[in-house]
Parts: sequence; structure tokens; C-alpha cells
Amino acid sequence: MSAAAPSFPDPDSESFDRYRSRLLLWVWDRVMRDPDLPVPCAEFGIWQAIPQSTVWSLVDRLSEQLLISAQGSRQHAPVVTLLPAGVAEARLLQARRADPVRRGRHATSAVLRWIYASSDRQPLRIEAFFDSGEVFFLGEALSRSEVARALSYLADSRLITCTGPEFQGGVGSEVALTALGTDAVLSEGEVGGIGEFVARQRQRAQQTHIEAATVNYAQGDFHHTVSVQTALSPAELGSLIQQLAPVLALDDEARAALLASAAALARTGDPGGDPGGGAPDPDRQRGLMERVRSLLGGTPDTVGRQVALDAIGQALGRLLGG
Repeated sequence: MSAAAPSFPDPDSESFDRYRSRLLLWVWDRVMRDPDLPVPCAEFGIWQAIPQSTVWSLVDRLSEQLLISAQGSRQHAPVVTLLPAGVAEARLLQARRADPVRRGRHATSAVLRWIYASSDRQPLRIEAFFDSGEVFFLGEALSRSEVARALSYLADSRLITCTGPEFQGGVGSEVALTALGTDAVLSEGEVGGIGEFVARQRQRAQQTHIEAATVNYAQGDFHHTVSVQTALSPAELGSLIQQLAPVLALDDEARAALLASAAALARTGDPGGDPGGGAPDPDRQRGLMERVRSLLGGTPDTVGRQVALDAIGQALGRLLGG
């Protein structure tokens, strides 16, 4: 499946830099050995599927920045020549385009933004990404391997899920955002990129790792204190979730479901509390923990939520022998 050329945005939009760089590199690729050669831009307009008037708008802006000079009438596609500043910037952009780290950062961010913008399409298959404008990095389409690595990183960071038939490298082809992934997209401009967002999440997880401690939190005018110990049993975990439930941002239905699962989990620690009256059933305990984690997955990121998720993760690890 080939990548379709992206459409050109409004010259005053935030996306302008991408197209500015794209034209400079397109011209540079054609005159690399002789930068003084004039280059007709008709093919650029065809490649980008944009009208001649839009090509002229882009050329005018680059001319104002003293990166190119332009000739020709408005009735025809412009003919441009790189100026010394344009040559210098084109060489810099060429080096950036070949930088695997920069390409990886772009792939990670572009895939995540594309999933967010396409979330109404279900199931969403990653193959469609290659027909979007997001697939281009400085005018060059990302490879399947680069996209597969980005998907693997995003899935390992719990920002997306990858299911269904394999795309490449063991990564599923049907993709969807998690609640954490949505947070990453909406806060990308504030935190400095997806990598920085993931780093902050990992640091926060380390800081909230359950130790023998006391957690203080507030709900309106009421302040609560919960004692949290290491190595919580399933019954203790269920009790902890019940204590935290009042301050978690859940609607009434979700809170009721959370409390019901927590109460059932608390009962599994008591042999007499299980339906069969025998020893606790690890499969049932694991299922209840997964249910609680799922209910917490869509709630806003708070101290209470972090404490609960970390406790569940540790309890599941012990249950599975980790």
C-alpha cells in the first residue's frame, strides 16, 4: 500500500514548517550538485496534490525568508532557485531526515496522533496510516519497520493496544488508544513530546510504588488516611480498593461495579467466603483484579488511582509467581 501525498494546510497554520521543509528538500534533491540551477515547481504541486495558487503561497513565504528566489507568472507554476541560506538549511534538513532518532520520535508521535484523529473508525488498522499525511517525515515516508517499532514502544508504554492479525515483528495490526494514550496526545505540546510523557509516567510509577506507608488524600472538605502495607493479600487489596473508591473520579454505575468487585475480592481471602467454601480460587482472584484494573483504567490520574493500580500490579505479580 503506497503512501498518498498529504494535502497542504493554511499558510498561517502550525503545520506550515513541515511543508516549508518539504519544498526545500524537494528542490535540494534535484539540484544537489549544482544549487544554482532553477527548478520548476509544477511537479511539487502534483506530488502534494495542491493547486498552483497554493504552491505560490508557499514559495512566497520562503522567498520572504530569503531561502529561495522565484520567477514566473502567477498563471504558471513558479520556478525557484536556492539562495545560500536555503542551501545551508537544506543540508541541515537532509541530515535530520537521515537521523534514526529523529525519525523514531516522529514515528511515535505521528502514529499516536493519527490513532487519536481516527478513533471513530473501528476496527482501526495500521495499514491505513500509510495513506495519511502523518506518514511523512521531512517529505519522506516512514518505513514499515519504523512504524512497527513505534507501535511496539507505544504498546509497551501502555499508550495503545495492538491486537488482531500481525502487522510486523509480532505487533498486531488493529490499534486503539488507551486512556493514558489520550492523555499523552492532549498533553504532548505541554510536556515536550511523547518520550518525555512516558518518562514522566515511569518516574511517577516509581515514586508511587507501594511501600509500607500512609497515603493521605482529600475529598471535598473531608480528609482521609489509608494505611498501605507491602505484599497485600487479595483480601487486603479488596479492602484497600473499597477505602479508595470514594475519591476516585467514577460515575455512580462504575463506582458501584468497582465496589462490588472489591468486596468480592475481599471475600476470596476468606475460605468461607468462596462459593465452594474451600481454598481461594487463584483464577477467580485474578479475574477480579483484572476487572478492578479495567474499571480504574479510564479514571483521571490521581494519587489514589496510582496507589490502587500499583497495588493491583504487585498482587497480580505475586499471584502469577512473579
